[in-house]
Amino acid sequence: MTRLIAFVLFLVAWSPAGAQVGSSSGPADGAMAAIPDFSGVWLAAPGTIGGVEFAEMAGGAEPPQLTAEALRIREAYDLFVDDPAYQCSPASITRVWSNPVPIEIEQHPDRVILRYEYMDGLRTVYLDGRSRPPEAPREVLGHSVGRYEGSTLVIESTGFTFSYIGAITGTPQTETLSVVERLTLSEDGQRFRLEIVHEDPATFTSPWTPTRDFALTDLERLDWDCVLEDAGYADFAD
Repeated sequence: MTRLIAFVLFLVAWSPAGAQVGSSSGPADGAMAAIPDFSGVWLAAPGTIGGVEFAEMAGGAEPPQLTAEALRIREAYDLFVDDPAYQCSPASITRVWSNPVPIEIEQHPDRVILRYEYMDGLRTVYLDGRSRPPEAPREVLGHSVGRYEGSTLVIESTGFTFSYIGAITGTPQTETLSVVERLTLSEDGQRFRLEIVHEDPATFTSPWTPTRDFALTDLERLDWDCVLEDAGYADFAD
């Protein structure tokens, strides 16, 4: 799926004809009734997309405070060469939440599955108390464990590979990054507030915590189907 199609899909989603906010599907069984129900397809809520870089360039959030090395990496970053999109990579947790395309959440008693339309990103959040196995391979989206705290799903992720948290600005992601996401469901179950706490001594001098709101949608999550030969910004480089 091209970026052009994704952008058109975003516009349709929030047009008067297309912005039909759905209702959350019910719990799969009685064991799920006591936890917040995030199941369904979500889209960034209107008014929370203020720019192309999630929170750093949108929504009035404070920009991250970067180390000298992170600033050096950003200075050397070339969007038209270094963007992980050229490798059909989702780049970072921040980026898969940033794109204005559907995100599907699937809940189970022992795990939560997050399916992002962008780059067909897939994450499994384990709820059974396990920690990241030392021998587990590092991944661009890390290894995630989670728990419920009232109406909030808390996700803790580690085990990242080098990439870019901000693929527009070139903010680096290193192996020492740890991320805590807090998804807090609204009382009516139609929206949630996402808070992402980034801590990485190699990149940030203090934690960086962007936020964003999401709303249920009737849109279907489609396959991105990135093809290496067509990936990136070659059509826009000139």
